[in-house]
Amino acid sequence: MAALRRGLDLLYLLGGIAGGIALAAIAGIIAAQVVGRQFGLQLAGADDLTAFAVAGSALLPLAYAFRHGAHIRVDLIIGHVRGRARFAMEALALALTAGLCAFLAFAMADLAYDSWQFEDVAQGTVPWTLWYPQAACALGCALFAVALLDDLAVHLSGGTPSYRRAAEASAVARAAEEI
Repeated sequence: MAALRRGLDLLYLLGGIAGGIALAAIAGIIAAQVVGRQFGLQLAGADDLTAFAVAGSALLPLAYAFRHGAHIRVDLIIGHVRGRARFAMEALALALTAGLCAFLAFAMADLAYDSWQFEDVAQGTVPWTLWYPQAACALGCALFAVALLDDLAVHLSGGTPSYRRAAEASAVARAAEEI
């Protein structure tokens, strides 16, 4: 079981790193455009590349961010519920969200497969191959669905899901800062 936990945590970390690389790519492309303008040069296809990197930087690190409590949780209803009702509501929320993410991952993977089959390219100034960024988006959604199912399994087995552990750790850290 420990090997599975280490493997999943490594997958989430790799998604986070890939998202960070995509974010760095955005900065690099923008910097190249700024410097290029000073010398009268234009970076062809930069807008498309930036858009692809934005999609990757948004979706690839979702699972890592979720596991570390970086997602905003709105507890308007569930925060006031206790006992079995809260347990059931959290399980339902995790299951529905995982199902939605799995569907989105499937749809994105299907789109990437179609783009690969039909050799679909971007319609900008440079005909970039589209299935690469689409596959990255599908991977990010799939990793997030796995992270949600991971926490659902932990929750159903009576453990503390990662988002609750991270929130409790954050509360302790905030309290320590105030002292």
